[in-house]
Amino acid sequence: MTNAADVVRLDPSDPAFSADRHAAYRRLRETAPVARTVVNGQDSWLLTGYAEVEKALKSAKNAVQPRPGEFPAHIGAGPAAEFYRFSLPNVDAPAHTRLRKLAAPAFQPRSVKRMRAWVEEIILGGLDELAERDDVVDFVREYAMKIPALIACRLLHAPPQDATTVLERMPGLNAVLSQGDITPEQLAEADATAQFYFDYIGDIVDTMRGKLGDDDPVGALLLAEADGERLSRTELVVTLVGFFVASYHTTMVAMTNAVYALARHQDQYRRLAEDPSLAGAAWEENLRFEAPVHFVWRYAGAGTELSGTPIREGEHLLLGLAAANRDPARFARPDTFDMGRADNRHLAFTAGGHFCLGAPLSRLEGEILLRELPRRLPSLELYADEPPRTTDLTFAMISRLDIAPRGR
Repeated sequence: MTNAADVVRLDPSDPAFSADRHAAYRRLRETAPVARTVVNGQDSWLLTGYAEVEKALKSAKNAVQPRPGEFPAHIGAGPAAEFYRFSLPNVDAPAHTRLRKLAAPAFQPRSVKRMRAWVEEIILGGLDELAERDDVVDFVREYAMKIPALIACRLLHAPPQDATTVLERMPGLNAVLSQGDITPEQLAEADATAQFYFDYIGDIVDTMRGKLGDDDPVGALLLAEADGERLSRTELVVTLVGFFVASYHTTMVAMTNAVYALARHQDQYRRLAEDPSLAGAAWEENLRFEAPVHFVWRYAGAGTELSGTPIREGEHLLLGLAAANRDPARFARPDTFDMGRADNRHLAFTAGGHFCLGAPLSRLEGEILLRELPRRLPSLELYADEPPRTTDLTFAMISRLDIAPRGR
């Protein structure tokens, strides 16, 4: 498919790209919204426009597997590959339909509403701890890693004292979930991490069996596994590990992005302080402005055409969520953080049949955090304007965010 002369290379280790990814995405949208690239050694089509990305996500013809029962070679054949093969985002119907139907009740709006009291207690407790600090604090380590970890542990009945030590290993799985290149060392770490979580979650499953009802996320899946036909033990454990991933990593990134954006846009921070009812809209704008996941993938179905470009069946599509969310053809003033933005139908949760199952929980967490953040930390300031970021292509994130909770 590719000729060396017209292949676009996205190199997250390039300081220029890492410093301003959105500038690179902007150039691609303007010159080649459907471009050729190479990911993990395979030819791919890189999509950066909103219309193209949304169309690819919503098309029932496209798939997340190259072919039924086939998975990418770069994930290897160890525990990380097993985690990948049974994870909801990585399987197609009918397996996806069955697993999603079993897991969905845990994140229905009414189920999430029942979580509100204890989620709020965890989030506000962390803010109160920050409010007492008069020194410089790394928000990532002191809040964004801790709070989603505590919520994830509560959701899965893991001991809260395990939150930091258990969840901090989660980034080890990113290498097999990312659409960037993977080294043998990263794959080995992913295998070790996956095995650790299989053992850890397996112990929780054995401890909780027979003790939870079907109104509990873990309990409902345990009953499905006990049925013997609807859910295997491997599927059960992988789905619960997936809950950990979804409720921890992306929330950690989104919370960090929100604090960074609001601290840099003090006019928006003051507006939020004056009108806390904007908290939900502010969270949506945060997800649009800096998507926690920059890329997802699909394999093209028969007859796919994007922006006039015919795509052969089975070809890999690299879908730029972060790029699409800054497309001026869809969003006015896309590079402006505006919590009053109307019709903010971003793609941070993707779209179509694989729309993020945990979106209601994310929205609950974000609304609580941003409603109370300016109330409890009215003098919040950044200590460094340009925080360090990771170089993963898919999981771009601020790795350290020094803040002065009570002002400098």
